[in-house]
Amino acid sequence: MPEAVELPAWMGGVDVSQIGFPLEVERSAYRKQAGIAYKNTAEGPLLLDAYRPGAGARHPLVMMVHGGGWAGGSRFANGLTKWAGYLASAGLAVVSIDYRLAPATTYPDSFQDCLDALDWAVDHADELGADPDRIGLWGDSAGGHLVLLLATSQTHPSFSGPRLRHGGARLRAVAALYGPTDLLTLHEAERRGRLGTRLVRNFLGTEPEEHPVRWREASPIEHVHAALPPILLLQGTRDYLVPHSQATSFAERLAAAGAPHRLEIVEGGLHGFDRVAPDARGRALIEDTRRFLHRELHRSA
Repeated sequence: MPEAVELPAWMGGVDVSQIGFPLEVERSAYRKQAGIAYKNTAEGPLLLDAYRPGAGARHPLVMMVHGGGWAGGSRFANGLTKWAGYLASAGLAVVSIDYRLAPATTYPDSFQDCLDALDWAVDHADELGADPDRIGLWGDSAGGHLVLLLATSQTHPSFSGPRLRHGGARLRAVAALYGPTDLLTLHEAERRGRLGTRLVRNFLGTEPEEHPVRWREASPIEHVHAALPPILLLQGTRDYLVPHSQATSFAERLAAAGAPHRLEIVEGGLHGFDRVAPDARGRALIEDTRRFLHRELHRSA
């Protein structure tokens, strides 16, 4: 008999057969180029995979940023290859990126990598078949945090942290799946939680009382303002890693600022509900996410 696979506790005891991207992907609708170096670091090159739809006019660009608690994951792990292909098959040029991981590096390294990847994609838009003036962001979990931080900070005139070389005006839509938004609150939840995780502290590389400015700078909720691109937030209520209050509090802050957004709460949804035991609601939200990005990015044409 094959060995039983032990899944992490945050998956809520699902069977391994229930894990995976649940929708069919039209592979003939795009072509993929894997392992493109977008940046050199002391630890070696950082890579991305590019998904280019069929020939024709330039396509809106979506940058995908993976999850993994800022400490794991990759541009193709955990079903991201199929997620990227699903977006590309709808006529969206996609780049799915790697970034440096904690605890070997700490904030702002991974965030700077995201900025550099986006600047690289703008510089290489011709090769990607992409329109550099119509850019969307997609991120799950820690990647959801990074794309929300990118959108809120790079469109905020007074943000004092790392900045895009090309500016944030070309950002037109953000889809964030179960992403942290308030790192101090999440840190407190981790300290009280039964999983014993220290993901936020390892990502920041310091305790909140030691560098409070860094903690505020790295939290998307601190940079909410009215002139944000439309944001789609997806969050499950049975999330053992990112409490659903992270999404609801962020949505309340967006609403108070008059920022365009939509929050979709999945009752009973686990962390990663789109690929961890996805039900009909999870599958529908995958489809809805693609429609949202397609609609908002083509609206800017």
